[in-house]
Amino acid sequence: MKYLAVVEIPKGSDRRVHLSYDGSGFKDFGPIKERIPVNEGVMPVHYGYIKNVINPVENDNVDVIIFSNAAYETGDETNVEIIGMLTRKDGDHKLIAADESIVLAHFSEVPAQDKNLLLEYFGYKSEIVSIDSREDALAYLQTCMASA
Repeated sequence: MKYLAVVEIPKGSDRRVHLSYDGSGFKDFGPIKERIPVNEGVMPVHYGYIKNVINPVENDNVDVIIFSNAAYETGDETNVEIIGMLTRKDGDHKLIAADESIVLAHFSEVPAQDKNLLLEYFGYKSEIVSIDSREDALAYLQTCMASA
């Protein structure tokens, strides 16, 4: 099943961009490296959220890491397949997905160097307690959709 993802921070960007809490537009919160010095604060993948799905722990959109060969800008939407999830200690879990431009069925298929960078980057602020399967990620997503 495909889900609609919205890109907040395109791959290669060094700016912290987030949809405003009132949904009126995207806000630039400054350099990423001020909060995440890993990779000089440069986003290693496209990063955003699953449209219209809320993480009840933080009352914010469910985050998604998007593997892609496409170029995206902030606000672009794309259909993605969920391939796994980074479960974090703080409850701000990160779904892992791939768009139609790349063939990935599982996080285990990501090259080791890229995988290690992602784990360090997204585990910097809060410990990653597990790397979950596609099935577990989809169950989490369904739970979030049901609690909305």
